[in-house]
Amino acid sequence: MTQKDPYSVLGVTKSVTQDEVKKAYRKLAMQYHPDKNKGDKKAEAKFKEINAAYEVLSDIKKRKEYDTFGSAGNGFGSSSSGGGQGFGGFEDIFSQFSGGRRDGNSQNFEFDLGDLFGGGMGQGQRSRASHQEERAPKAEPEKSSLDVIKTVEVPIFDLILGTKLDVETVYSQHLSLTVPTGTKSGTKFRIKGKGRQNAGETGDMYVIVEGKMPKDIPENIRKLLESIKDQL
Repeated sequence: MTQKDPYSVLGVTKSVTQDEVKKAYRKLAMQYHPDKNKGDKKAEAKFKEINAAYEVLSDIKKRKEYDTFGSAGNGFGSSSSGGGQGFGGFEDIFSQFSGGRRDGNSQNFEFDLGDLFGGGMGQGQRSRASHQEERAPKAEPEKSSLDVIKTVEVPIFDLILGTKLDVETVYSQHLSLTVPTGTKSGTKFRIKGKGRQNAGETGDMYVIVEGKMPKDIPENIRKLLESIKDQL
């Protein structure tokens, strides 16, 4: 059985905020709710699909697992009928490591998969930058300065492949920060003029990205990582 990408089901992009996920879900749920479509099997199936997608994207942990591992993370996605991996999204993540390309761009990375996942390929862990509980900590000002420093945890594969983060300033303004492909954990980004304000002066905002390791790595993915490591 093949299930659709949860972002596509809700009609949103991967940069969508949690509030936008909720709004998209409510709109579609009302449209396809069984009470409004009595006897319509297609609407019923669509409603179940919408709920399954929302279950993944409304839960920060499940959403991050899906973003990191695709269908292998929480069971939402495509299943393979053959003897292959069965989660092409994850293979695509690593295609460039073994000579493939992603989005037409070839990149060289300076890191060791063994180091990323600890001595036993998956034993090491760190903690994202996501949107809460698991949310990024509130910005903290540097001492004797108008500058602000904010540390954000990001799934390690987002650092490898590049991503966009939603960062919040001390004045609750939301900004989109582009994290380039191959960014190292601990990299500091400067956002000019988004620090604290005082007496007509404004400081800068510094965002430090820290790589977050997945908590658990399925055996089939571990083997894939080991094969990739051997080719680097």
